[in-house]
Parts: sequence; C-alpha cells; structure tokens
Amino acid sequence: MVFDINEIRSHPNKKLLSHVEGVRKNVELLTHSKLADLVAIFHDLGKINPNFQAKLNPNTNMRNGYANHAYLSAYVFFCVFGDSLENQKKLKHFLKWDRELNKNDIVAIAVLIAKHHGNLPDFEPKDHSGTGAVILSKDENNELFSFLNTIELPVNEYVRAFMEVDDFAQFIKNPKVQEIYLKTNVFKEDENRFPLDFFLDFQFAFSAVIQADKADAANFDNFIERQRNELYSFCVHFKVQLENYLSRLKQDSELNKFRTRIREEAVSNLINQISVKRVFELTAATGSGKTLMLLSLASEIINRTGAKRIIYGLPFLSITEQVEAEVLKIFKGQENYIQRIDSKSENSRFESLQQKLDDNPEPEIIEELNLLEFQENTFGYPFVITTFVRFFETLLSNRNSELLKLPNFSNCIFLLDEIQSLPPRLYGFFVAYLTKFCEKFNSYAIISTATQPNFSLPDGNDDAKKFFSDYEKPIPLLPLSYFENELFNRYCIDIQKEEISLCGLKKKILSENSSALVILNTIDDTKELFKLLQNDLDSSELLLLNTHFTPQHRKLKIYLAKRRLREKKRIIVISTQLIEAGVDVDFPVLFRDFATVSSIVQSAGRCNRNGRLEAKGKVYLFTLRNRNRIRSKLIYHGFDKDLLRFTKESFERVPINNYQEKELLPIQQEFFNRIQSEWHFAKHWKKNNQDPRKPDFDFLKDIRQCMFEKIGKFQLIDKLNFGEEFQFYVPQRANDENFEILLNKQEELLGLYKAKSDFSIIKRKKKEIETHLKRMSNQIVQIRLKDSSQREYLRGSDDNYFSLYKINFNNYSFEKGVDLKENECLI
Repeated sequence: MVFDINEIRSHPNKKLLSHVEGVRKNVELLTHSKLADLVAIFHDLGKINPNFQAKLNPNTNMRNGYANHAYLSAYVFFCVFGDSLENQKKLKHFLKWDRELNKNDIVAIAVLIAKHHGNLPDFEPKDHSGTGAVILSKDENNELFSFLNTIELPVNEYVRAFMEVDDFAQFIKNPKVQEIYLKTNVFKEDENRFPLDFFLDFQFAFSAVIQADKADAANFDNFIERQRNELYSFCVHFKVQLENYLSRLKQDSELNKFRTRIREEAVSNLINQISVKRVFELTAATGSGKTLMLLSLASEIINRTGAKRIIYGLPFLSITEQVEAEVLKIFKGQENYIQRIDSKSENSRFESLQQKLDDNPEPEIIEELNLLEFQENTFGYPFVITTFVRFFETLLSNRNSELLKLPNFSNCIFLLDEIQSLPPRLYGFFVAYLTKFCEKFNSYAIISTATQPNFSLPDGNDDAKKFFSDYEKPIPLLPLSYFENELFNRYCIDIQKEEISLCGLKKKILSENSSALVILNTIDDTKELFKLLQNDLDSSELLLLNTHFTPQHRKLKIYLAKRRLREKKRIIVISTQLIEAGVDVDFPVLFRDFATVSSIVQSAGRCNRNGRLEAKGKVYLFTLRNRNRIRSKLIYHGFDKDLLRFTKESFERVPINNYQEKELLPIQQEFFNRIQSEWHFAKHWKKNNQDPRKPDFDFLKDIRQCMFEKIGKFQLIDKLNFGEEFQFYVPQRANDENFEILLNKQEELLGLYKAKSDFSIIKRKKKEIETHLKRMSNQIVQIRLKDSSQREYLRGSDDNYFSLYKINFNNYSFEKGVDLKENECLI
C-alpha cells in the first residue's frame, strides 16, 4: 500500500502534518519545554494507519480494523529511540537536557504519547493479573503488534518530516523489539534521581500538549496568542486603575492610615527581595486590608517582571464572590478580562450567546460558544478568581480535563489568601511544592494569612530536606511587630475553664444585653440554641445561620445582621464556623465553642473588627457539652483530635484565662510549630482511615514513583465518613419551575443520546444544563442525613437530577432553614 504522507489527515478537514505543526506552534507559545514539543511531534503519528483514515471518511465501510492511534504513536517513538544509541544522542540534543537519558525517560515519554487522550496513569501500578505490572495495557499492545505484522506504514517518512533520525523501520515488526517494549514498559524508582523535577516536567509537558492539541483540533485559530495579547493589554491598565482606586480611599481614621502604611511597607519589602525570591508570605491581622495589599503586590510584580496572569485563590465560595465584587469595582471597564471560575460562577457572555443560539442556530455562534467554554476550562483570562479546591487539585492532577488549566499556571502570580484553611499536615508540603513550581515555570506566589502557619521543613526529616533540597521558606513581607500595635488589639479572649451546657450558654448570651455572634461547631447545636432563645428575643433580634440555609438566604441574613449593627440595634446571630473567615461583620461580643487556634483567631476577627468600640470587644471561648458529648470532639476526631490538644496546650503555656488580641501571637506560633514538628510531613489520611501506619497519600513517596493517578485522586476537602449527602433545591416561591425546567432539559439530553445526535449538539445541551444548574445554585442546600427516611421526608417527589431533589415546600423556611421535625441531623 502506497501512502502520501502529505495527504494523510488528522481530522476530517485537517491534514495531519498541518495539525502537528499547529500543535507544535501552540506548545511553543505555552512553554519552552522541548519535551512537550517532542510529544507534540509524535502524539498523532498513529493516524497514518489506514484504518484510522477510514474512520474519518463517512463514505467508507472499512472501520473495523485496529485504529488506536495513540498506542501506535507511542510504540513508534520507542522504536526510534528505545534501542538506538545514535538516535538517543539525537534525542538528547533535541531535548537540550544537561543530563543523560535513561530508560525512565523513554518509558515516560511513550506513556505521555499513548495517554494524550486520557489521563496520566500510575507509573508503578499494582500487578492485578499476576503477570507483572506494566503501565500500558499488554492486551492493547499485543493487538497493536498483530496489526503491525500485516502492514507497512510510512513511519520513517513521518518522523523525518520533523527531525533527523537514523532509519528505524526495521524495528517495527521485530519480535524481540516488541517483547522488549512489553517488558521494559515499567518505571524504576531507584533511577529517578530528581523526582520532583521529573514529576513536574512530565506533568506540565503533558498538560501543554493536550491544551495545544485541543486548541488546534477545534480550529481555535490564534487562541493562545490572543490570550497573551489580552494579558498584556490588561496588565497595562492594571497598575493605573489600582493606583487611581487607592488614591481615592479615605484616610479619615487611624486604622485606614495604618492600613496604607502596612501596604506600602509590604510592597517595599517585596521590591527588595523580588530579584532572588518567588514566593512570599503575607501575615497580617484580620481587618488590615489584605485584598488591596495582595493586589498592590501583584501590581509591583508585574511592574518588575512583566505581564503575568493573576490567579486569586480562596478557600470558600462565599469569599470568591466577595473578592470578585471588590475586584470588579476597582477595575471597571475590564470585566471581559476578569472571571470568577467555581462551581457557582456564571458567565454573562456565555448566557448571551446561548440566547442568540436559541434564536438563530448559526455555526459562528456555536464556534464562539465552544471557544468561550475552552477559555474557561483553561483559565484563559488575565485575572481568575477561584477556589483552593480548583487550584491545588489542578497542581496535583492527572486528569486530562483538569490539566488543561495547568499551562496557564506558568507565567503567573498566585494570590492565595486564608492559607491556614488547607489541611494542617500539608501546610509545608504545599508551599514547598508551589515554590518549586514557581521556580520552574516563571511564576510568583503570595501566601496570605492572619495566622502564622510554619512553612519550614521539619527538623530531623532528612527525607523531606533531600526531596526539597533547594527549598527556603517564603520571605515575610511584614514584621510580626504589627500584631502588637494597639490598632490591632481590638478584643480580649476570656477562656471559660468549666464546661457549659446550651442552657448555660443561653443565660450568658442574654446577660450581655448586647449584640453578639455565637459560633458553634455543629448544625444541631445552632438549631437547639436558636430554639432556646426564641422565647426571650424578638424575631428581629435573632438570626440562625448554617449550611441548612440556601446560599442566597445566608447572604441575606448576613446583610440583615450588618444592617442591625449599623443601626445599633440588638442582633444575636447563631452560626456554625461558616462565618469565621472572609465575612466582614463586626460584633461587640463573640461566643466561640472550643476549636483549633486558627479557627479561634479567625472567629475572633469578627469581634470589634474595625476597632470602633471605646473598650475592647469581648470574646468568650468555652467548651460546650450537649447530649453528653463534648461537641468540639465531634468535629476534631480521629487523628485531628491532636489539633485540640495542641490548642489546649498552647494556651496553657501561660497560666492565665484572659488574652488580649496582641498576646495571641506566641500562642499561634506554638500551635503551628507543634503541627510542623509533631505531625507527619506530606502525608494525608482520609477521614475514614484510622490506621496511623497507612496514609492514603504519602506524597514524597508517591511523587518519586510518579503515581499520577493515585495523587490525582487527592481531594482537598474530604467527604466526611458519617451520613449520606443529599442536595435539595429550595424554590424561591410557589410557582418557581426551575427544577422542572432542569428535568425537562435532562429528558431532552437523553433524547439526543438515543437519537445518536451530533456530538456538538449533545455538548451544547450539556453546557445549557450546566448553566441552568449554576443559576439554581444559590437555592440549593447540601445536607448530610442519617438515613433514607429523612430524605423521603424532605423531598417533594421522587423526581431527581442525579440525586438533586426538590424539597417539600413545607420543610424549609427563611427562619429555620431545612426543618427535619425534631430528627437529629448530622454535622
């Protein structure tokens, strides 16, 4: 069979060589990695297979032969470089590596090529069959070999279209080469001399190729180049608009003047260090204006190092919404460059295009919709606001869909606020990992917190110090002496030594005769205390706040509380810890059930936040006992119970019961030092794993072994191991038909599948459903229930959308949220 390599296609309307050059061009725009360029050259080589070409032709029936192009591509790569010393020299020259190639490199490159339409696998998989563990499927490769033995393919011509290599076609059908390929398709940890570099380099190369490939295949002409131009344009305006906004800020109080002074000092310290450091620590008291500080620091990094994408990461959805509102207020007119991307974010441009499409289904609108979706999936905006979940899980991901974003993490500024919200065992690991990423991929990071996690590698842990051999902890941008300033000495914490009941707590709250915020550890406790106080307070004086309310109602309740506080009218808010970070409320009195030091400090930051009281705010820290159990131990159980012990012992270092805010600094340092020195570094246990000998993730070991799939299963927020989780849509009014519309769209999607409709139509319908769900998200509550009978009680009917039910209208109210009618709920 004679092939003209120039006529072979990669897609129905695209020539293969043209496509590969397009992917290489995109890769070059995303990274300087020659490894990514190499994978781009080989990734679609297997499409020279006539069986694959037949699949592209709608008029042919030859579609049943072997056609896995990715496995064929990987094997040809191995034949070129796996055994030829001369070609290996040429490969090293192409890659421009300053180290020798080894078998791990050849294996890993072959895996990247073979899996470019899937996810990165574990490089040291378990042997489930008893025939020896391999990374790539033996069955698939044997089927490939059977096919190759029956055909001649223009492999030499293809490879030589891109690089000079010695002839290798004779290896393709060689049984010994095929046997070696099967047997050497394994990874050797002991030959992985620079494991972190290896892991990051191969993960990033894979991510660059899949983004470049998808952009070219979808005919998103100049998409990546256009992104760069938009980034430069935004950065030109960024500094000017931020400075204009800052110049208009009122300097009408000592606190505002002090905030300006702190911000200017942080920027000055950054300027002194930016030539030698990439990751910085910003530790500043609550209420010190960290958002403006972070934006000012980003502006200075851009000024000193050139245009950079900004990714602003936050732990909670509620805070991403607040930061988005503040950023849009500062950068008016730049809305198209700024995008919040999380599970609830909406894109007004997408909705506008969807409406146009419904009225006029033109191909140009469909293409623009696809482009907009790709831009969001790749974080292709100059300024992205997102959650820690999306940020950190992308850094560790193996999944094709997640790794689409990773190339846009290079040439970036990461603004990571409330870093103490990460799992405590992983503070040091994540910061050390991020530091290495920034150094390799020309990025910068500001790690921000109101507390002081210890980011040093643990003393005596030689394994960690060898793994992160060149790591130095982030440079502080502010001295801790600012915590001792009287402007940030706004409250006193009174530690109640005796346990207290809900009835005792009720009396204490009422005796204050003042507005107060009460933060308890469980939803049950908030509901019970609310019920106890209802007989003593007017309904306008009492608000309940927990996750059994819709996000919309939570936001409204916080607004009502702030309005009462402004009007100097009494308001008692009973809440879970959802209010403790990023919520700008200012109460004169605060009650907090016992928790970790970081949570206590975050909660206390809602007391006399703006320093307006003549006397200091009052914070009561107590240990609640209810239903014969210490309630804090319900939250911090298993291995996490150490956190309560560290907290208790940190406070007991000084035998007093009353602390001013400025006296909390050594307590926080003691707490975080205990975590850093006494807890296992870079190891993570899921909530349901109580075996101290078997962590679910041993990140240093897993990275050495390139266990991409295992690491990719890490979840920043573990699902709790008690109760079953359900979602309920709460109608805004009796005639709210959003849930029924969702069910109709689901039926329409199923109809498209049954009719075997064009994939683009199915994709559009799925995006339409996703957009509708985001519109509904502010009316959805997520609840953990003990048993299915509670679900039956709550739901209005059996109809559901993937376990999302419509709640019975009688089982929810603005006052009490989800009403379980005396049934105990879960945390």
